[in-house]
Amino acid sequence: MDKYKTIQNNHLALAQYYRWYQVYEVPFNKARINNQLDILAEEVEISSQSGTSKGKMGIEDRLKGYEGWQNAHHVENTSIQQVSDEELSLEADILYQNIRPDQSRYSYKIHYSTILKLRDNELPLFTKVHLEATGTVENPQFQSAYAENRAKSFMHYWLYLMETASVNSKKFKELLAEQFELDLSTTSKVNTLEGFNEWLATLPNRVKQSGHYPKNLSVTENADHTIAVSVDFEWEGLSVENKPMIAETHHEWILENNPDERFARMKMMKVIQTIPFQTVN
Repeated sequence: MDKYKTIQNNHLALAQYYRWYQVYEVPFNKARINNQLDILAEEVEISSQSGTSKGKMGIEDRLKGYEGWQNAHHVENTSIQQVSDEELSLEADILYQNIRPDQSRYSYKIHYSTILKLRDNELPLFTKVHLEATGTVENPQFQSAYAENRAKSFMHYWLYLMETASVNSKKFKELLAEQFELDLSTTSKVNTLEGFNEWLATLPNRVKQSGHYPKNLSVTENADHTIAVSVDFEWEGLSVENKPMIAETHHEWILENNPDERFARMKMMKVIQTIPFQTVN
């Protein structure tokens, strides 16, 4: 499996995995439940200590059982493997916290074992999700995880689209706010879809393949419900002459967030090159 394809598949899996939690972390409505169904295969199998369910039917009713709960899912680690040409497995450990309507508080460690089915130029779908509680945490301090899960889901999808821009450039429309300003470090500021598409179109002239490794991510929810993201990307790529390339960039983002949409949207982006784009011998 080519290295860059593996990086892209990891972004796809994580974009969907971080979406899994979002429906539980804000009050339910039709749009948010539909976004949850959007990440599941028709015949999805979901299993836990409380039993196994098959198919998307009935998921809406099951979600209603959590009405009025405050839930937080803090993802501690994830690992993704390619199982076959069309399947990925994603394993993860999380800290799950909740406050129920009667104000009782619970906190567990949970291990997730999932299978996602890849689709051509589309986000993959969960076909299997198995949850296993691995421990209880005493005296839990509830801390919301929604903004972070929302930002991570957005980030991985954005990076996937960046790495496949030659075929997926049209999909950025879903990820850009109505009014946005991108300060991209390699060009003057971009604030129109047309300008953004022109910039994207120049990338394949310089870089044949690329991959991003995020680190030092921090996420804050602002008073106006926008989400501030600070993150560094280690970047590697192949130039059109097949020479290996490296770079490192620091990004500051402001995401606009309508919880009824599949993803948050980029409103402001500032990029600083900390290690300039260069070929390495």
